Amino acid sequence: MIRRIVASVGLPLGLGIVMLQVFSIFKEKQLWDVPLWVPFITTFVLFGSSVLGVPYGSLCTSWDPKKKGSVLGFQEAKQNWDEMWKEEDAMN
Repeated sequence: MIRRIVASVGLPLGLGIVMLQVFSIFKEKQLWDVPLWVPFITTFVLFGSSVLGVPYGSLCTSWDPKKKGSVLGFQEAKQNWDEMWKEEDAMN
């Protein structure tokens, strides 16, 4: 679970930082006069997806320690989502 969270948070976060540097280099070397909205939207999307990486990383992991999950974990995410809401309904 920790590996998935680190990957799903770290990859977009690192990509967002790299893109800020790329836009800065473009502007410094006068290769492209980057409009201000481009880095804003880019970092907003990448940092926002980084925030969503924590719940995705925990939901897409197989909660059964004996079972190995898939690469992207979509099946596990669906199963864990249903399981999470089933427990909430049982409490009420």
